Amino acid sequence: MLALLATALIGTYSGHPVLVTGRTPLQATLQASALPGNGAHFEIREQANGTTVRAYDLNMTKRLHLILVSDDMRTFRHLHPTLHPDGRFTLDVAPAPAGLYHVYIDGDPHGSGRQVFRFDVPLGSAKPAAARVANPPGATAHAGPYEVRLDRTTVDPGDITTIHVTILKNGRPAPDLHPYLGGMAHGVFIGMRDLAYMHTHGMSAEMLAMSDQSDCGDSMMTTMPALAPDASVPSAFLLQVLAPSAQPYDFWLQFRGGSTVYTVPFLVSASP
Repeated sequence: MLALLATALIGTYSGHPVLVTGRTPLQATLQASALPGNGAHFEIREQANGTTVRAYDLNMTKRLHLILVSDDMRTFRHLHPTLHPDGRFTLDVAPAPAGLYHVYIDGDPHGSGRQVFRFDVPLGSAKPAAARVANPPGATAHAGPYEVRLDRTTVDPGDITTIHVTILKNGRPAPDLHPYLGGMAHGVFIGMRDLAYMHTHGMSAEMLAMSDQSDCGDSMMTTMPALAPDASVPSAFLLQVLAPSAQPYDFWLQFRGGSTVYTVPFLVSASP
C-alpha cells in the first residue's frame, strides 16, 4: 500500500467548521504524511468531547466524502477515505502539483447530523501563493461526447436557487446516463473569495416536490434509497443551490455517462 511508503509528517491540522446541521458539533483533525511525488497519506478523526466517533451513516453510498481543491482552484478531486473500526479514516492521495490544498470532509456521524470541515494542507515544497483561477464562464461545457447545459449561471445569495441541467449526446438528450454514488449527479461549489462550500445532488421535479427545500434536499438524499448503479438517469434534472454569500463560485458537476465519470467545470456567480 502507498501508506507504507509515507516518509515525513507534513503536519496535524484542525478542521474549520464549514457546515453543521446536526445537534452535536464535533471537532476534526487531519494528520498528513508525505508520499513520493507530492502525494500524501491522510488520517482523519472526528471527536465529540475528546472521544473519537466510530459510527457514520451512509451519505450517497459513502461514509465520508472528501473534496480536495488546490488554492489556485486548478486541481479538483472528489475522493472517499476508508473507515476503520477505531474511527479513523485513511486515504492515500495521488501526486498533485506542489502547493496549498483545501481539504473538505463531508459526512454524517451517527447521531450528530451532517458535519463539514475544511483543512488547509500544504503538499510538496512551498510555493508562492497563486491567484485563484475561475472556471470557464458560460452556461455550456463539454466532456467526452457530452454537452452539458445550465439554464442559469447566477444565483441569489442567502436563498435557494434551482438550476436546470440538461445533458446532450450528439445533439440529443443523452440516453446512457447512470447514477454516480447513488444519485443522478453531484455538484460541488467552492467560493472564490472565502472558500465557502456547497455539495448538491441532481433531483427530479418529483423529488424536489417531496424534499425539505430549506436544506436543498440534503435530508431526503440521506434517507432515500440510493439509485441502483445500472439505473437510467434522465438527461434533464435539477440542482438546488444555497450560496451563503455574494461572490463567484467555481462549480464542478460530476455525472456518469456509460461507465465513465465526467467532471465538468462551470463558473456560477451569487449576486444580490
